[in-house]
Amino acid sequence: MEIKPYTQDACVCAIGVFDGVHLGHQALLNAAIADASERGAQPLAVTFDRDPDELFCPDKVHKLLTNQERLEQLKQVIPDVLVLPFTRELASLEWQKFLEMLLALLPSLKAIHVGENFHCGARAAGGINEIFSWGAEQGIEVRPQPLFVFEGATVSATRIRTLLAEGEVKKAAELLTRPFSLTGKVVTGAGRGHSLGFATANVEVDGSSAMMGPYVYAAYALQGGERSEENNGEHSGEHSSEHSGKHSGEHSGKRYKAAVSIGNPPTYSPETQEFNPFLLEAHLIDFEGSIYCSELRLEFVEKLRPMQRFVSTDELISTVKKNISWVRNNL
Repeated sequence: MEIKPYTQDACVCAIGVFDGVHLGHQALLNAAIADASERGAQPLAVTFDRDPDELFCPDKVHKLLTNQERLEQLKQVIPDVLVLPFTRELASLEWQKFLEMLLALLPSLKAIHVGENFHCGARAAGGINEIFSWGAEQGIEVRPQPLFVFEGATVSATRIRTLLAEGEVKKAAELLTRPFSLTGKVVTGAGRGHSLGFATANVEVDGSSAMMGPYVYAAYALQGGERSEENNGEHSGEHSSEHSGKHSGEHSGKRYKAAVSIGNPPTYSPETQEFNPFLLEAHLIDFEGSIYCSELRLEFVEKLRPMQRFVSTDELISTVKKNISWVRNNL
């Protein structure tokens, strides 16, 4: 099948998956932008519609961004993004065939920027040396970028995931250049928060995006999306029915300070219960209404404390109120 060029213009590309679009990725992308400017060429990013790991090991994928978020973040750095569908057919291409396909899409390609540990093609057989040789034959300069170091260590998605597992959201935000966020749907909960005096929204997130440790966090919550029509008369299992007069649509796009806990609450969980990283409970400060079935985006700002078992309900209530007060006064 004939491949139609994506662009005929002279161009310089940066290739990668770019999960997180973190400091290291931004350095690579900016190098391509600077190089393109010197050549009078068009800069663009080349990536895939999904993380390759989603094809080969979907149960082990923990992404820093959804695929849509990743493309949006990329376009904030380089507006022109060539997105290749990552299929088994593409994955099976030998590295030379992959680069030939790229050249067919970008016939006036002048330079390729990749990380120094970049590989392409089946079995990841195309390393920097192979790509260098191919580029020399085609008159295309290949510029491997050294891995970006911040505070004595390489910036990578793995490093950021480790920080998130430890609850270090503030440090993760430095490497991402923005707060780490999760988006999920508000679902029915046990109703414990409301009975204790601080209603919470139970947020069900995509398992592939959840990698945070069991802590209580200070965060911002951004609500978006309408409840489905069949649920317009229902209320969240956690949010009080006294707020039933307001529908979720009235709050769409609003940003609230929030105290968010992740993991099974030890006070109410058996000792043997396994930590559930996909269970989020968010108390939205100064929120009134029901947000059941709507979408909630949580941006994590600070780790407040570990999840812990309380000896009494009074101790639990006192601690949670202190957490809420901290969020109200410090965000």
